[in-house]
Amino acid sequence: MHQENPLLDLEVLACPDCQIGLLDGRCPDCGRTPDLSAGAPAFFPTGPRQLSLDLSPELFNPDNIPLDSFFRFPPRHGLSDTGIYHLDRAHVDVLEQLPKDSLLIEVGCGGAQMRDWVTGQGHRYLGTDVSTERVHDWLQQSGGADLLCDAHALPLREASADVIYSVAVWEHLAVPQLAAQEAARLLKPGGYHLGSMSFLEPWHDSSYFHMTPFGVYQTLRLAGLRPLYIWPEREWPAFRSILEMGNKATRAIRFIGALMNGFYLSPKIAQHVLRHRKWPAEEDLILPRANISGAIKWIAVKDA
Repeated sequence: MHQENPLLDLEVLACPDCQIGLLDGRCPDCGRTPDLSAGAPAFFPTGPRQLSLDLSPELFNPDNIPLDSFFRFPPRHGLSDTGIYHLDRAHVDVLEQLPKDSLLIEVGCGGAQMRDWVTGQGHRYLGTDVSTERVHDWLQQSGGADLLCDAHALPLREASADVIYSVAVWEHLAVPQLAAQEAARLLKPGGYHLGSMSFLEPWHDSSYFHMTPFGVYQTLRLAGLRPLYIWPEREWPAFRSILEMGNKATRAIRFIGALMNGFYLSPKIAQHVLRHRKWPAEEDLILPRANISGAIKWIAVKDA
């Protein structure tokens, strides 16, 4: 287990039930304190949570979604060369332009494999997860979560984070809309939410929701976050993800997924060449790639 994160001594904790900042390690309203017996401090809600959504009529019509304002690839994207599990180049670019000493809170951190890279960039890091054990063995080597808690009721003070980072997590949450609201609550004005989630990946690890780009957009907007980019994970089409995540038999023939993806895209490319007399740019193929993407990624901001 990673040594206790000094951020937990900076009064960033709040009661997950009362949403009030702790004083001397205790909720001034209900008196609760974090459980320190689990290897990392644990602070889970004991009461129900309320989800409130402001649903204006135009939200029910997909024609009203401003697709051109967010449905695009970032200037750089794809798995980064950092070697960190799931870390995308587009997310790296956001993190590298932050002022030094920014606070990144990772929701669903797994083994907290982001910790060393984030702190190496001169930022502060706080990793949260529901468990220290529901993690691949090879990821546990990174030290594990600093704080055990529920993404639906984060025990942290509002406007405390510069970035909320949550990759391959929302599909495993019972109510991702509530988790998005929690992320927005924690973000400072101008802060970023960086994330990804399943679309056409197989049902796995007791996942609840797999979302389209529109589903991601609505979830972010209903939480008060503005998407800057929502895009399909190019290296992870459904053909590959289904074989890779199926079983040992399908994993052995996962190379067929790349062939199937090529067959799928080839008529789209041919149509573009015939119509425009030039090879399609990356943006020209974003829709067909999104139609069969295993996962969707995003960059969103909390406007000041």
